[in-house]
Amino acid sequence: MIKNFNKYKISVALCTYNGESYLSEQLESIIKQTLPSDEIIVCDDCSTDSTLKILNEFSKISSVPLKIYMNEKNLGVSKNFEKAISLCTGDIIFLSDQDDLWFPEKIEKVIEVFNRNKSCSYVFSDAYVVDEHLHSLGYTMWESISFSKRQRGSFKRGFQLDILLKHNVVTGATMAFRLELRKIILPIPKIWTHDAYIALLGSILGKGCFIEEPLIYYRQHNYQLIGGKKYGVVDKSKKALLIGASDYLLEKQRFETLNYRVLKLTGKDNNIFGGKIYHLEQRAKINESSNLFNFKKVIFGLLSGRYFKYSSGFESVAKDIFVISKNLIRKILKKR
Repeated sequence: MIKNFNKYKISVALCTYNGESYLSEQLESIIKQTLPSDEIIVCDDCSTDSTLKILNEFSKISSVPLKIYMNEKNLGVSKNFEKAISLCTGDIIFLSDQDDLWFPEKIEKVIEVFNRNKSCSYVFSDAYVVDEHLHSLGYTMWESISFSKRQRGSFKRGFQLDILLKHNVVTGATMAFRLELRKIILPIPKIWTHDAYIALLGSILGKGCFIEEPLIYYRQHNYQLIGGKKYGVVDKSKKALLIGASDYLLEKQRFETLNYRVLKLTGKDNNIFGGKIYHLEQRAKINESSNLFNFKKVIFGLLSGRYFKYSSGFESVAKDIFVISKNLIRKILKKR
């Protein structure tokens, strides 16, 4: 039985692209909520499979109004979500991927949090990570991204930016936010993933809240753009070593863009991301050059606390020392 809720108009922003395999299941899970939404806004990013056919057929039988918008050209994930969000008319906007499965009480439990926390700008939850057949892979999304109990405690106590500057812990497929946040987050820069961008701005100019339980099945499959894989120590190390100077510079550009956005919104040049930008710049230099002085850069970064504040602490230190050593060995061998 549905509890007594403040009446919000609820929108679901669903983005699709060649999603024929799992789309019907996801749509069914959205309309069978214990607290139904008022509209489902779908933006299709030029699908070439039967996605549009599925959407059109579903719109005829759906108990929730389904509005379908077809892009004239492929926008990419972040810009497609930007468009879907801009078309929503609800007080609370839920984000949805095309290939997951929502628990029946997802909307109800999220709205409960908004009702209890008037200062809360956005809400997110954990998710069970499953395979294409919805069989458990033995871990949750928070376990895969290392959103630990300690970090969750810090997040609750208001140190949200500290957590988000290290790594994004908010999965867009589990996220909902108030309409008031839309004018803050739009437009979403193409170089950002939409969920990380929304979470950072939402925590700087508002407050994020989370639910300590999974509310969706997050599906892993071969065609997924962004996954929730859980890596062991060896795989994590291999993955870290693939990150090079260009990756750090791109991340630096992202935060410069975000810094400018905050300045534009507040009119105050707090340079809130200055430390993060400097750290990324230094790591890029370390990775692109073969200079003995780079060891000193790592030591300075370690002593100043930058490696713990803006990256993965000793893991990142070890990675940079390995890269410096490798670059120096290559330089020596070339001279011979």
